Amino acid sequence: MAAFAEQLRELRLRCFEPTEARLALQMKCGRSSVSAMLNGRRFPSWELTCAFVTACGEEPGDWLDRWRDAKRRLDALRRDPDGRAAPARPAALPDVGGDALLAATWYRSNPEFYSAAARSVRSARSEIRVTYTRRYPPDQYTTKASADYFADILAWAREDTEDQRSVRRIIGIPETDGVPDKDVLAWARRHREETGDILNYEASVLRWTAAADGLNMALIDDSVVFLAFSGGSRQKLNGFSVQDRTYMSYFAAYFEQLWTPLQPLGTYLDATAGQ
Repeated sequence: MAAFAEQLRELRLRCFEPTEARLALQMKCGRSSVSAMLNGRRFPSWELTCAFVTACGEEPGDWLDRWRDAKRRLDALRRDPDGRAAPARPAALPDVGGDALLAATWYRSNPEFYSAAARSVRSARSEIRVTYTRRYPPDQYTTKASADYFADILAWAREDTEDQRSVRRIIGIPETDGVPDKDVLAWARRHREETGDILNYEASVLRWTAAADGLNMALIDDSVVFLAFSGGSRQKLNGFSVQDRTYMSYFAAYFEQLWTPLQPLGTYLDATAGQ
């Protein structure tokens, strides 16, 4: 991953070193995403690599073998010598002697959960990672707290600031026999139009085939995790939050595993344009 990032930095230098902000504008992504891929903190998807190479004036096809090689090397590092997938291990875990006490804050209802999550969103410093995998689109929920939460995420990403902000959202779109749910798909199209001008916001699609909601999470910076559990009705939701960096690291690793192979929202919607 570090070697591939170095190659990207060299490409940027060859095209007279455009600023990260300018590259982000051309790539239609957040400035923090450009910074992360150039510094080797995040291995870019092929779509993001294509956008970067194009913004630097070269042909993406000339980079496909390099990207594939880097991805193969990265995947190899995640496996043990026998080829089995190794479990993700958070870095620098504290010595807790095998036992740890975590303080959780419990939310008994939809408004309680979303109100608390919205407060954390508004006070975030640099990064928000969220998942949304439910059988109904967000605009079919009627509580003010849930509407405020979704609006606050976009407002935070839009805020004019010198901070390197990043919002990444995994959107689960339910499918039956390969056909996406029409209501969620229609919402996803509206969502792309609503967020297309937000440079600090990225969304990718998880094709969801289970006949149930997923476990949804919100990871705020590197310290607090919100986990949401939905019930039978569309308004039923409760959950809890935990403020603990070690606890967060496990969910952050899981989010990255989910995020890496997913299609960006725009790519998915273009592929399903006739549905």
